[in-house]
Amino acid sequence: MKKLFYPLLFCLLFSFACDEKEDPATACGVSDPIENIPWLKQWAEESAKESMAEFSYIAQAKYKGKRVFYWGSCCPNCSWALVLRDCEGDRINDEISFDDLEDTQIIWDPEDSQCQFD
Repeated sequence: MKKLFYPLLFCLLFSFACDEKEDPATACGVSDPIENIPWLKQWAEESAKESMAEFSYIAQAKYKGKRVFYWGSCCPNCSWALVLRDCEGDRINDEISFDDLEDTQIIWDPEDSQCQFD
């Protein structure tokens, strides 16, 4: 009985030690979401053509453990609302603030960007 107990205990403890995590180098299963997620690529292309494009950017973050994206602006005289989209491009209709987001990263900004990111 003791011979069976220790290997079983080891396996049980080892199974709880494994924690499957999303690879930080990927978002929605791809390593370059701007190039590999069609709606996001289109969003970046359209943003680059807008007037005052130099103040725009696209970021990814985690919201409630899921990868999300948002368009932002650093325009000093403009206001904008935080609107999150999931991997499929669907809008997330919660009341969300930046405090609700984790692991935020800028994934696109134009070559002539005026935004300063810390």
